[in-house]
Amino acid sequence: METAMGLLLAYFGVLGLSMVFRRHTVKGPWLFLFRAFFPNWQFFHKVGPVPHLYVRAQDAAQQWGDWHWVYPRRQRHIGDLFHNPQGNLLLAQQNLVDHLSSDVKELGEGADARPLVSYQLVCRVAAQAATSQGGLGHYQFELRLEEPQPHGYGVSHTVLRSPEMTL
Repeated sequence: METAMGLLLAYFGVLGLSMVFRRHTVKGPWLFLFRAFFPNWQFFHKVGPVPHLYVRAQDAAQQWGDWHWVYPRRQRHIGDLFHNPQGNLLLAQQNLVDHLSSDVKELGEGADARPLVSYQLVCRVAAQAATSQGGLGHYQFELRLEEPQPHGYGVSHTVLRSPEMTL
């Protein structure tokens, strides 16, 4: 019990120091494993564009369909307070899209995002969404930054468009 308390205090100590000394961002490949446990807290930093994932797929006649937003809002129910696996899955997928947006921003202009783990995981989410849209051949996804407006979303800026991929 004392070891757990010591680790918890050390964790909060590191967090406190990171809030005081904000010059350097702690990075490393092993830290990526911890991203699954923590949501992307950058929305507290400032109000700005929100990353959204759009997917389109080919039908049986190999015609491209329209772009569809992958993360629409769900109707909430009182039972979701106790058991909400579908809502949790959708939140985890949106968190993954947020991480991809951050990773693409860190890469810079013109860099290839395909080796990123977040890119490969978003490819799987997009393929699943394309299949649910009735896609049969190829699919494609876009990562867009959209400005929140009082009545929906306004200006949309495409950050990343994937190549055509096979389902």
